[in-house]
Amino acid sequence: MKNIKTHVCAASVALLLGAVGSVAQSPVSIKARVDSVDVLQGRLRTVDVEIVQDASVKDGRWTVDIPAAAAGHDKAPRVIELVSGVELHTKGIPDTLDLGNNRIQINRRLLIQPFDSGDVVLPGFEYIVGADTFRSNALALKVYTADVDTMTTVHALAPAIDAPRHFWDWVPDFIADYWWIYLLCIVAVAGAYFGWKIYHKGGIGRLVKPAPKPVPPYERAMNELENLRSRKLCERGQEREFYTQLTEILREYLEGRFGINAMEMTTTQIKAAVRSNSTTARSSAQMNEILEMADFVKFAKMRPLPEDNVRVFTQSVNFVENTKPEEMPAEDASAQASSAAGKEARP
Repeated sequence: MKNIKTHVCAASVALLLGAVGSVAQSPVSIKARVDSVDVLQGRLRTVDVEIVQDASVKDGRWTVDIPAAAAGHDKAPRVIELVSGVELHTKGIPDTLDLGNNRIQINRRLLIQPFDSGDVVLPGFEYIVGADTFRSNALALKVYTADVDTMTTVHALAPAIDAPRHFWDWVPDFIADYWWIYLLCIVAVAGAYFGWKIYHKGGIGRLVKPAPKPVPPYERAMNELENLRSRKLCERGQEREFYTQLTEILREYLEGRFGINAMEMTTTQIKAAVRSNSTTARSSAQMNEILEMADFVKFAKMRPLPEDNVRVFTQSVNFVENTKPEEMPAEDASAQASSAAGKEARP
């Protein structure tokens, strides 16, 4: 009898360990979260979907993209009815983060818009890999309606009784019936006066205020970096906000300075673009460390050390300084200006 109990316990433990091992070795895990469960009817809410999978998985498909892709509009904003009364707006491309150990994390931001009030339960989002379908957790929402003043609405639609008279009720009929003629006369007089001003001021160019001179990408990036440093976000425990703004400054600098569409690129794509550019290739190691640290803080919720924040900020400043446009020597600048002046002087 004791041997039988021993064998039964051993078999139960083996089955339990096998089940735990099968769960631990699951190739894909997916979860979703909404920024707020309370939403006003017709307003948009953000849903973040996070997938962790093996880096070897290459054929994963988002079911939210399948209807739009079939219609041939996979690059345009899409609207899908997720459940009755709730529309799903897919947005942007997934952002991939390397977690190491042959594991990657895919982040996708979606927008939902409920139109029916009450309690709404959104089913889990599906992610298909081969013949397997993985589903995230369901999301619960509380949709509220906007308050409507029915008395105001009724009075607005009802005919006015003893309504107050307005100033145009005292306007003579000969003016009220031919108002458009007087308006044309005013426009003609204003046009003649404006033409006279143009003629005596030497052309329309003297009257039009010149557009402000655009700020070069290098100067704009340095000004924004100095402004970010002065806000001392890390000292106040706002590391995520600090790294978000820091990467946005660098992305805008890459786009304005080198034409790299960094605002729409993932971290991996930005690294490749920086390495392939002859000017930024020498500073690609700095950019790699900046982007990797920012991803760990924004997505892995890591709390960096103060010296790490200082080092990353210094590397950002050095990257902008090392890739700024070379200044033209004073002699070449004066020669170019003289040449331009000579061309204008020739008939």
